[in-house]
Amino acid sequence: MRLLHRRVRLPRAHPRVGQQRGDRRSFVQRVRRLRGRLPTEGDRPAQGGARVKGVSVLIGGVGGQGVILTARILAESSLAHGLKAQMSEIHGMSQRYGSVVSSVRIGDAESPLVKKGEANAIVGFEPLETVRLLPWAYNKTVVVTALTPIRPLSVLLGQEAYPPLEDLHRQIKERAGRVIVVDADRIARSIGHEVVANSVLLGALMGTKVLPVPLEVVRKTLAAHVPPRFVAANLEALDIGYSVTIQDEYSIAFA
Repeated sequence: MRLLHRRVRLPRAHPRVGQQRGDRRSFVQRVRRLRGRLPTEGDRPAQGGARVKGVSVLIGGVGGQGVILTARILAESSLAHGLKAQMSEIHGMSQRYGSVVSSVRIGDAESPLVKKGEANAIVGFEPLETVRLLPWAYNKTVVVTALTPIRPLSVLLGQEAYPPLEDLHRQIKERAGRVIVVDADRIARSIGHEVVANSVLLGALMGTKVLPVPLEVVRKTLAAHVPPRFVAANLEALDIGYSVTIQDEYSIAFA
């Protein structure tokens, strides 16, 4: 299958800004280490006094979907809960609908980069971009993916065909341990704000219980990162997404 959205590389260990003369395409790679005031010997104990092992999350989509914001909310929520967190990101500056990938590592991890086959969770804001991240999945990875495709210009012009959703879902199911397909755009429209679809997917991820962070901590962080007029809609989207994972509403849950 030919992947139609613009290809990107996952971030390297060091930040780099590169642009070639005569080529309008440019990428910004930024690696962020997000650390709170924590003991130097390791993570602050979570409830129960146990150290939290590393949890790796990859988030992918296309420009304008809120991938970077969602990753930042996850990382800062982890810090607020007393855990170490590291975040990396890459996105194409010159193409609004180019691929965007961000990784968040929570707990014991020396690098913000996720090795192939080691992601605990993958969140795809667009089906084809979810498939692009499958090399980082293994047989216990939880995948949360949006249902609605975003067709590239080449498809809209009739130059290429977008793969059938059934084929994309089959590839995801074959690679991951658990898959939840969420109609995030439909839920966002029912709330009255299509821009909150990313919060629906974030809520669905929280409902999987993969992350060692309480939902209430994420709610507070989310409220602090969106404009005041959108706080209520984003929190509603987060809560509905959370219930999707628990109740399988608006979703297709593969065994």
